[in-house]
Amino acid sequence: MKKFTNKFQLSKTLRFELIPQGKTLENIKSKGLIAKDDQRAISYKKMKKSIDEYHKYFIGLALSNVKLSKLQDFADLYFETNADKKKEDAYKKSLEKIQTDLRKEIVKGFKEGDAKEIFGKLNKKELFTELLEEWKQEKGDFYFDEEFKTFTTYFTGFNKNRANMYSDEAKSTAIAFRLIHENLPKFLDNIKVFEKAKSIPQLQENCKLLYKEIEEYLNISKIDEVFELGYFNEALTQNDIDVYNLIIGGRTAKEGVQKIQGLNEYINLYNQKQDKKNRIPKLKVLYKQILSDRENISFLPEKFNDSNEVLEAIENFYKSNLLEFQTGDMEHSENVLASLKTLVGEIANFDTSKIYLRNDKSITDISQTIFGDWGIIKSALEFSFIQGLIIGKKGISIKQEVEKDKYLSKQSYYSIAEIENALMLYKDQNELLKELKPTDLPVANYFKNHFKIKVKKDDNSEKEFDLITNIEDKYRCIKGILANDYPEDKDLKSTNNPDTLNIKLFLDSLMEFLHFIKPLALPKDTVLEKDEHFYNPFVIGYEQMQLLIPLYNKVRNYATQKPYSEEKFKLNFENSTLLSGWDVNKEETNTSILFIKEGIYYLGVMDKDHNKIFRDIPKARSNSVYQKINYKLLPGASKMLPKVFFSDKNISFFNPSDEIQNIRNHGTHTKGGSPQEGYSKLDFNVNDCRKMIDFFKTSIEKHPEWKNFGFQFSDTSTFDSIDAFYREVEAQGYTISYSNLDKDYIDQLVSEGKLYLFKIYNKDFSSYSKGQPNMHTMYWKALFDKDNLKDVVYKLNGQAELFYRKKSINYDEKTMKQGHHYNELKDKFSYPIIKDKRFTEDKFHFHVPITLNFKASGNDYINADVLTYLKNNPDVNIIGLDRGERHLIYLSLINQKGEVLKDKNGNPIQYSLNEIINEHKGKTYPTNYQTLLDSKEKERDSARKNWGEIENIKELKEGFISQVVHKIAQLMIDFNAIVVMEDLNFGFKRGRFKVEKQVYQKLEKMLIDKLNYLVFKDKEPTEIGGIYNALQLTNKFKSFKEMGKQSGFLFYVPAWNTSKIDPTTGFVNLFNTKYETIEKAQEFFSKFNDIRFNEMENYFEFVVDDYTKFNLKAEGTRLDWTVYTNEDRILTFRNPETNNNWDNKKVVLTDEFVKFFTENQIEYKTNLQTQILEKTEGKFFKDLFHLFKLTLQMRNSITNSEVDYLISPVKNNDSYFYDSRKADNTLPQDADANGAYHIAKKGLWVLEQINQYEKDDNWKKLQLAISNKKWLNFVQKK
Repeated sequence: MKKFTNKFQLSKTLRFELIPQGKTLENIKSKGLIAKDDQRAISYKKMKKSIDEYHKYFIGLALSNVKLSKLQDFADLYFETNADKKKEDAYKKSLEKIQTDLRKEIVKGFKEGDAKEIFGKLNKKELFTELLEEWKQEKGDFYFDEEFKTFTTYFTGFNKNRANMYSDEAKSTAIAFRLIHENLPKFLDNIKVFEKAKSIPQLQENCKLLYKEIEEYLNISKIDEVFELGYFNEALTQNDIDVYNLIIGGRTAKEGVQKIQGLNEYINLYNQKQDKKNRIPKLKVLYKQILSDRENISFLPEKFNDSNEVLEAIENFYKSNLLEFQTGDMEHSENVLASLKTLVGEIANFDTSKIYLRNDKSITDISQTIFGDWGIIKSALEFSFIQGLIIGKKGISIKQEVEKDKYLSKQSYYSIAEIENALMLYKDQNELLKELKPTDLPVANYFKNHFKIKVKKDDNSEKEFDLITNIEDKYRCIKGILANDYPEDKDLKSTNNPDTLNIKLFLDSLMEFLHFIKPLALPKDTVLEKDEHFYNPFVIGYEQMQLLIPLYNKVRNYATQKPYSEEKFKLNFENSTLLSGWDVNKEETNTSILFIKEGIYYLGVMDKDHNKIFRDIPKARSNSVYQKINYKLLPGASKMLPKVFFSDKNISFFNPSDEIQNIRNHGTHTKGGSPQEGYSKLDFNVNDCRKMIDFFKTSIEKHPEWKNFGFQFSDTSTFDSIDAFYREVEAQGYTISYSNLDKDYIDQLVSEGKLYLFKIYNKDFSSYSKGQPNMHTMYWKALFDKDNLKDVVYKLNGQAELFYRKKSINYDEKTMKQGHHYNELKDKFSYPIIKDKRFTEDKFHFHVPITLNFKASGNDYINADVLTYLKNNPDVNIIGLDRGERHLIYLSLINQKGEVLKDKNGNPIQYSLNEIINEHKGKTYPTNYQTLLDSKEKERDSARKNWGEIENIKELKEGFISQVVHKIAQLMIDFNAIVVMEDLNFGFKRGRFKVEKQVYQKLEKMLIDKLNYLVFKDKEPTEIGGIYNALQLTNKFKSFKEMGKQSGFLFYVPAWNTSKIDPTTGFVNLFNTKYETIEKAQEFFSKFNDIRFNEMENYFEFVVDDYTKFNLKAEGTRLDWTVYTNEDRILTFRNPETNNNWDNKKVVLTDEFVKFFTENQIEYKTNLQTQILEKTEGKFFKDLFHLFKLTLQMRNSITNSEVDYLISPVKNNDSYFYDSRKADNTLPQDADANGAYHIAKKGLWVLEQINQYEKDDNWKKLQLAISNKKWLNFVQKK
């Protein structure tokens, strides 16, 4: 892998603590520097609100001139009445195209007319120096801190975040998304409703009355115009939205403000006198514009500061948003909880073809609750879909199979009527539905019949409560503390406070209500045809319930916050460009300098009034010196060279010829550059390019500073572009030199307050430090190492930052002196061990960016290079990684023959990574992370239930992942291996896994980051993998979605059938062993070519001659199999003798089948299949399916034991059954090992595709997506 070094540049920010030296801290405090920046940090928060106010003003200004041209196109698609057509890909693409066009029209409005000039300044310093300054004069009562005119970089991150609002992408934080995806559908729904309303004379008169009341706000001649499509252009700004919503919702009477009845109130009065079928749905108010919508959660502060704020927010939410909710169109307040209960309980009375359920876990949960079967609804939908197909003689085609899978897995929602109809169609196919009648409507009535929660009692029994009754019960437990000021001597942050638990139980009860109704919620931009009579009130109530989520999170965060604060603020030392760069020429501007003394590093910050103290440095006269670091950089050569050599003040000195000036004017030296103003761009000319390069070389030699870089340029004739020359300049235009300064001189500057001096520190610089330094320390030291400076790999960058964190823990004097657990630790450590010591002191922090591989000019996308390297390379091996049910991560290393490789001691490299073993000075130190994580998870689970202080498991998991990453990286190098992992974008494998998706994803990310720049601490610096020759084995990470199937030497494969598969035959279980009806069971067992008893070998044989008879997924794979009742299996079941807890027992299959057939009067030694098919009892087939399913069960485990094996029910070519308990070390030796082994085998398939690919000069068309059929074909042949 030596080819994969020095591939591309990377940036990294190093983080250190700073320790003030001498009188530095005293001088800082006496000048109030920390206090000023502390105040600036407070002012920063206020300024963010002011900036948001300006953004609101700008949004209104820009949108007031926008006219959308494709509204009709969108409306035509939106009002499409053919529900099936809306499911087609072509429809979805057309809709997305128009939405994209409309969003772009919105965003275009920010860059035109009066908005154009402002938009160009929103993210620049002019926002402060011009825009806000002018607006303050206009507004008057507007908070504006003048100091930020020179500290605009404070808002870099904030401005970047706000820029997302102006995006034309389909992001929920964008203005265009709010208008096109959320408000436009509501607007169109209202048009439909108003068409009905205006046909009613009474409501026509109401419209005229309303118009007279609010005519002053309108620019129309009658209310009807508001419900014409073109009016949406008048409802884009927040002011326009307010007017539109006033028409619909009216307003309540307040002091000095007259009540206005909106259309919804008139509709409500009309509906009260009508039969249900004649009622008109209410109109929908539009969502507020981005930033203005924050007023909706005004009851919720950004962060809770004390217990009373928590209690006040809970009380306000519960009463104002739920129990007594009222909008302008409501005469009386409404109980949202009761209204939603009534509404969802009456779903059967609405048009259920226009009410939908989410196609996710909700469907299976509802199925289980109603029928006691997780899959019956999905099975019914599948059956119903198949009934609608025209099936040929050969059965369902591959295309129809794809359509079916798409319907079942990709369709986002099913209407309740669609599900009910499917269940009735499926009635005769499943005995669970045999009593179902068309009037039962089990799904529509689910929300009425199951409006309850099961609560566990102390004796583990369960009791059911109505959801609202449960909320009311929990509220009664906290009502007392909500009504009064919370006692000062108590705090809801207290771990053992029963009030905290009761608050959590109350909020949980509300969350259970929200989760119960959530399956009915539709996305805001849905185009599904809805029953507005149902969805209009549902959405209003659901949106109020959703406000619970931010409340819940903030209350939980307050209750579980740690006893310390990590909050810090930026230090500026009264200099807005502090640490912006290190160049000697910029030292006085940026007032920052680095020093080294006796191997220790220091940061010096010059007082702003004494920034010239290093102009005339006295010569060092003693041996006790600080080495001042003199940094020189020629940055951005493509801009800097022309800027300096052609500037008005320098042009006579560098004296470019007329020819050179003409080349520059027309840009003939560049391939894509621009000409000078007033000149036209002429074609690139390589000779002109080389003439310009020669001029630059000569000029650099003249430059008083740049000539000292000692440039060693390539011959001009070797350059074919100016960019290549610029890269060469930049690669050499960086030097670090040193000047010695007497220690006494520096000490004097510090003492006089002219220099603030800090020791740069981390634990590696401690006198107690043991072992190898961390990578940050190694990188930092390398920056100044003479070997690095000879041929720069690590470059120090500008834009460093200083931060200050106040202490947040106050221990008593004794604890600070002796530490915690003094008696147990006093003989082990010579210093006090203090818990969270770093938070007991005020701290200075130093964040400094560096560049790694400074001279590298390659692309950070290395896939093509990797593929070329791998092609037909027999020395490449494969590491497979898999999450296990019993192991955190399992690893298997195989060669290209599919054999498990061995380590130097002859042990197979297939093992669990539960335990990580580290070696140090000949000793081994094992850490069992699984045990640690299990213990922590139990503690955390308990803490989660009680909202106690959650033990921070994050560090433990990151520690584990870090160790795993190191292990994998080492194996990759030692065995020249690629790594193959589960593809998280493909659909995450579900099951009882020890590592959840979030942690596995973190492993992937950390592995990519590690392999981006792989350094082994024990390697010599210039050795492959040493600090000056790091390996780069993955692409630079952008996002998991963009990653695809490869990132350098990492490959991603779907986990389908990698665990429960026979490694010697490739057999997988594709049988559907679920009992549904007698007829279906008879049909199933008739498909076998034979079912017989092999008396000689004492097992039953189920002979398959065509596997596709049982499952079309077998098409194109091996079709002939014989399933045997070999050996034993582990049956897992609910044991009524142990309070229905899970239990296990061993079942000897053949014995169990013999017993079963004997009990059912079957002579199993002859004509067995015929006798089975003659049976007509449902119980017989249920029991037979149960035994056959057990036969196919490959993985067999006993809970809380070492028993966990994989056994195949089919014979391999050597006429034996694979059994992991008996497998040699070339095959997986337990069930989790099998998953890793087959993930690795999918990597073997990947290598095969690479080897067979013919266009190795262009890898773009290489297909690395493996289908299920390709996988089975591959593994069965192998």
